[in-house]
Amino acid sequence: MGKADRKRWDGNVKSMAIVAKPRDEITEEDVAFLRENYTSTGGLLPNAYAGGAFYTPTHVARFVIDALRGLSGGEFAPGSRFLEPSAGSGVFIEHMPQDAEITALELDETSAKVTSLIYPHANVIQGDAFRHVLRDYYDYVIGNPPYGVSIDIAAEDLPDEYETLRITKGRAKGKSESAFIELAIKAAKPGGYIAFVLPKGIGQTSLMVKIRELMRETCWHIASIELPGTTFALTGTSIPTDIHILRKTTPNTRKVYVKYSQIGSSRCPLDIVKQAEEGVSDTFWFEGQMPVLQAQINDIGYDKDGNSTDKWGDGQTQLDELIEAFENTLMRENTDPVGPFDGIEKSADLFHAFNVKIPEHEKWNEKVGNMAYWNVLTLGRGGEINGESSFDFTWQDRIVAEYYARETEITPPLAA
Repeated sequence: MGKADRKRWDGNVKSMAIVAKPRDEITEEDVAFLRENYTSTGGLLPNAYAGGAFYTPTHVARFVIDALRGLSGGEFAPGSRFLEPSAGSGVFIEHMPQDAEITALELDETSAKVTSLIYPHANVIQGDAFRHVLRDYYDYVIGNPPYGVSIDIAAEDLPDEYETLRITKGRAKGKSESAFIELAIKAAKPGGYIAFVLPKGIGQTSLMVKIRELMRETCWHIASIELPGTTFALTGTSIPTDIHILRKTTPNTRKVYVKYSQIGSSRCPLDIVKQAEEGVSDTFWFEGQMPVLQAQINDIGYDKDGNSTDKWGDGQTQLDELIEAFENTLMRENTDPVGPFDGIEKSADLFHAFNVKIPEHEKWNEKVGNMAYWNVLTLGRGGEINGESSFDFTWQDRIVAEYYARETEITPPLAA
């Protein structure tokens, strides 16, 4: 065990001693220690014992919250409803607004108690997230769910059916990352946002086709940000991960069926997206689909040994710089996307980034450069769809607003 792991181990041991005290004997100093030192055992013990949990770096959690704040007009509405279905020690809660309605689910008893002590304003529920019953409720579902572990729960304990879990002899079983995405889709209200840190395989492997299709059937795709392997190196893993941001469609959102075709030479093809009749094509996007922002972060702020890579001396990483894209700047701009797209599996086109660069932004010229891309296989390519331009970035918000205007008995989405 290296020095960094030893420090984490010692911090967690002392944290567990604090948690073992009666609540009325836990001091402010104890809570401050928990906030600074408890990271759970992810990466310190074999995966089977750590439950696939890995501590999320605080600036990654902050980025997720700030990106959603930018997508929500720059501020979260008072009373916004947040769900963190795998809260761990609450690193995402740290960056949520104090006046929000926050629900944090955590299976591990120690982590749940730590989170409840650090964040007394949150409703921390210790137990299995898949027993959570609220549906179509939350404005934001956020987190870093466990990866690569098997869900195994009594089928009768599930409040409804899960496409990602199979029932065998009364037990519901499946992969954790897929099941947590489905839980998020169920829990988010129409027009609400989902932002998860997920293993890269979600967007690429054939094993994940079912969950990608579920996302396509239920959500607008907003952004995908690829993180470097060093992101979780300090907790013992180099698994490639992405941040995926989705928005749950409203029931009034119509599908638009499209066909892809190419013009030009084989050396320089231009991919054309044309609207098609249902039945002629089974490929579709939803009305309101804006160009998907895709980015690749090459430097998370430290190397695999935890040494700072901040050559600028301002404490800002590429991820911090990227947040400007969500603050009504680059998310509201576009460029002319072209490129070859042969052989792309339908559900995987949600997550593939192609060499279609966003024009360099002044602040990014030297620190970031052209690291961000539009996904051009979406309706966000432009052109007129059902009388609307997919370059109109208000289209999606208008669809959501129209739904809630007609369903006046439903509280309008705070995220819109």
